[in-house]
Amino acid sequence: EVCARIIESPAFNYLDAPVMRVTGADVPTPYAKTLEDNTFPQVFNIVNTVKQSLKVP
Repeated sequence: EVCARIIESPAFNYLDAPVMRVTGADVPTPYAKTLEDNTFPQVFNIVNTVKQSLKVP
C-alpha cells in the first residue's frame, strides 16, 4: 500500500499535510452497476480528498 510505504519512509518527514486514503466502501462488491458505482472510489471522491488535503474550498 502506498500510504504505508510513505509513512515508513524518510519522505514522511517532508509531508506538509497528513496522508489521506481514498478507498472503496467496506462491503462486498455488489453486482448492480449503480451500487458498484457507489462502492468504489469515483473521480469526485479523489478530487474532494485532494481539495481537503490542500485546504481548497
